Amino acid sequence: MSSTSERRPRRKFTKEFKADAVAMVNESGGQIAKVARELNIYDSSLGNWVRQAREEAQGAPTVEERAEIRELKRELERVRRERDILGKAVAYFSANDPRNG
Repeated sequence: MSSTSERRPRRKFTKEFKADAVAMVNESGGQIAKVARELNIYDSSLGNWVRQAREEAQGAPTVEERAEIRELKRELERVRRERDILGKAVAYFSANDPRNG
């Protein structure tokens, strides 16, 4: 195995390139490995792009939408904790308020 310093830099691909590559796979009858060789990319990367395109075509959330959903769930949990703490504080101070009793 090569050392970290010998690794080639990670390549970035535009959405347009990915869409064109997926279209090539669809036009070739699903030959991911063949298209990957033609484009000089890993077949696993191309396979992931094909899978994501199929999921998005079926109405599944995109990668960006899934990330946003995770973030919103974290924020909702934080807000719920804050609400619970504030509710306990209100109950505590109400019980100890001399005007209540």
